[in-house]
Amino acid sequence: MTNWRKRIAALLAATAVMGGVSLGTGAGTASAAPRLTYQSSWYQSGQSVVVYLYADGKYAGYVNWNADPVGTDPGDALRANDDAADGWGVKGMVSAPGWLIREASTQGHPSPYTTPWQTGNLTEGNKYDLDVCLVKGSEQVCLYDYFRVEA
Repeated sequence: MTNWRKRIAALLAATAVMGGVSLGTGAGTASAAPRLTYQSSWYQSGQSVVVYLYADGKYAGYVNWNADPVGTDPGDALRANDDAADGWGVKGMVSAPGWLIREASTQGHPSPYTTPWQTGNLTEGNKYDLDVCLVKGSEQVCLYDYFRVEA
């Protein structure tokens, strides 16, 4: 092989390697969804709950279902709180099969933020599912069917 051919081959090889390097470093990396864990604090004879959410072990915020009024807080009410400026919002949903009854979400608000109470009278004694999530854009990480609350 002549020197000229060797130089062209080396140049092409180096170009291919650099093209691969630049493509690899230019590609964005998607951030993995956090591992969602929780602690819960039940009150009002197990009808109401505050669910404290943790993203990868770090406190993120809470979802609160209040079955009956407590002080100035209303009954049959749901709210969410986001305390971590991590890009993830906090969402709570109270539902019966096929029926979303309440939803509270901090998505789109800068942290720290607590939603207003989402209220409306419900039939006393009815039981509902409370689902809690961390939300970011169209992505969500949820705990479904963990909590059963009552009106």
